[in-house]
Amino acid sequence: MKMNKPHITSDTVINAIANMPQLVFEVTDACNLKCKYCAYGEMYEDYDVREEKMLPVDKAIRLIDYLVDFWNSDRNKSVKRKTYISFYGGEPLLNMPFIKAIVDYVENKINCPDRRFKFSMTTNAILLHKYMDYLQEHGVILLVSLDGNKENTGYRVDKAGNQSFDRIVSNVDRIKEKYPDYFKDRVSFNAVLHNKNSVEEIYRFFKERYDKIPSIGELNDTGIRKEMQETFKKTYRNSRESLHQSEHYEEIERDMFIRSSTYQSVTLFLHQYSGFVFKDYTDLLFERNEQKRMPTGTCMPFSKNWRR
Repeated sequence: MKMNKPHITSDTVINAIANMPQLVFEVTDACNLKCKYCAYGEMYEDYDVREEKMLPVDKAIRLIDYLVDFWNSDRNKSVKRKTYISFYGGEPLLNMPFIKAIVDYVENKINCPDRRFKFSMTTNAILLHKYMDYLQEHGVILLVSLDGNKENTGYRVDKAGNQSFDRIVSNVDRIKEKYPDYFKDRVSFNAVLHNKNSVEEIYRFFKERYDKIPSIGELNDTGIRKEMQETFKKTYRNSRESLHQSEHYEEIERDMFIRSSTYQSVTLFLHQYSGFVFKDYTDLLFERNEQKRMPTGTCMPFSKNWRR
């Protein structure tokens, strides 16, 4: 059977916008740390210039108002769907007035009965002590960046070169003690793997101190400056190799499971090459050779998130 060549139409994009699960605001490109492996740091060259700008509230509100029309339209097929409003940076807590304005606007000033809004944030936790009461009150989901114990976190320094570990852990410990239920349900961790830590060290630190299983990511290996390539090679560590070198490999692999590099590699392979991935059970009603596939190597535009 000859298939029609698939293509993305305006309806495809509109439907994706009306049903998108996440809206991400880069609230500032400023940061109060200067991590040595940062993708905006000295080892990389393919990024836009960091100018310590703050995203204006009025522009964000105009975008939200625009999206509300789609969310309230008959294109929205998601009844009471969770939509995540996420704050990213730089360090988003440096622009807390923006965050408070958007949370207030979404919670109190828009009429969107078919959506349930959740707020999330990636933070280095340096300013967490100032705003933890507000974040807990509004149920903001936190992803805290920390690379393990004090030695493991040696690359996460401020602009004066001072270590950040004690400040981060002090704030995390404080929120854990003050709001234990919030900490249990809404706080998670992300670690960067490099030559100052290992998968096992990262796993042990978070498991023993916070009873949490962290996400672990490798250093970005694209856009490395020519003169920094040797430095990068010394700093980089492969997560699968590090996991397999662990003394307690099976325990860690079992506990981390979905977050493990092995699982992620397998699922990525199956998704891209197996031909046996189904979006939902209705896909099983159709023959595989009748399904149209969109010509995109990543995700459908706006189907995962919309970043501003």
